[in-house]
Amino acid sequence: MRVRRIYPFTVCVMMLFVSLHLCGCASSRSEDEVAARYTANLGTATLYDFSLKTRQILDRYQFQVVRYESTTDLTHFETGWKPRFPFSDEIERGIEEARTRIFIQASPRGRSAGASDLSVVRMEAENQVRLRGSQEWHHAPMSKMLREYLREFSDDLATELRTGLRRF
Repeated sequence: MRVRRIYPFTVCVMMLFVSLHLCGCASSRSEDEVAARYTANLGTATLYDFSLKTRQILDRYQFQVVRYESTTDLTHFETGWKPRFPFSDEIERGIEEARTRIFIQASPRGRSAGASDLSVVRMEAENQVRLRGSQEWHHAPMSKMLREYLREFSDDLATELRTGLRRF
């Protein structure tokens, strides 16, 4: 009976091949997940300014707040799904209807006496579409034009928060 030896070099090459393959699959999946959401860090604000100015910007862009929560650790806005006309680059992909919703949250920047009044503000947006001939809504990667629209929204909110920043 003959015993076959597996050489360490062969094992290393096989493991490298498998790990590269797995990394490739994982990274493409995470890129798809990232493409389906838009996130932005908006800076810092007092909770008063955060609540006031977030409502103003959401009203300006005609998003309706469906949930507002405020605790010592987190203040959170959630909008309902806002129906919108598909952008031209979405129409090219066969999208017939589109809707977007936004989550904006503020969490305390720190627990020290000087930082307790400021919160870090973050935004996240989701997108759903209905394709031609379908009745179901699906989460979909965001088009370039939708990302530009959301970047404009987040820039407007960040600017409002910066102009209202107060130190006590």
